[in-house]
Amino acid sequence: MRTMTTIGVALLLTTTSGVAFAQASRCAGIADPSARLTCYDREAAPSRPEPVAPARRAVEPAWDPATIGKDHVPVPPQDRAFDPRAQNQPVQHIGPVKPAMRQVGSVPIAAFPDSGVPRVTLGVDALRAMPGGRWVVAISVANNSPQLLDARIGCVFHNAGRPVADIEVMMPGIRPGDRVMADIEGPPVTSYVDTVPCQVLSPQR
Repeated sequence: MRTMTTIGVALLLTTTSGVAFAQASRCAGIADPSARLTCYDREAAPSRPEPVAPARRAVEPAWDPATIGKDHVPVPPQDRAFDPRAQNQPVQHIGPVKPAMRQVGSVPIAAFPDSGVPRVTLGVDALRAMPGGRWVVAISVANNSPQLLDARIGCVFHNAGRPVADIEVMMPGIRPGDRVMADIEGPPVTSYVDTVPCQVLSPQR
């Protein structure tokens, strides 16, 4: 038992001497004392693993509104801000208005008794949004009768089939055979509008 202990101490001393010899062989030749001590400290310090750079993540492509849409079908620019069907607001009753009218043509005078031709023919020509303003619809009214007529038109601004605002348009003094047009201002452009159905309230057929 004593012999084994002596051998173990001898191995330890041999190992320690080997380390000291290895250090002396690398650092003893440095003349500057500070540099030599730094060399010894560096040799005695435990080695640190080299830092491993984190794996680079794949760069995700930027979202492009022109290519984002339902079922890979791009969404039109006017529909990109929000889902128009999710709009929920009370109906705005704008009331009666009397817009400026302009003559845009003439029509045959054919509305006689038993002719089947209505005295007034209505057309809804265009819907547009005025930036920072209101939705505007252009309507045209033709007087097919031989008499001076006062027309009354009802329009409803719709969003995905739901009413947003209604308005009553007064167009008095349309001469026989004249076709006139007027621009009608509806709700603000902050509300979404896609269609404006209109109908003749008076005169009746």
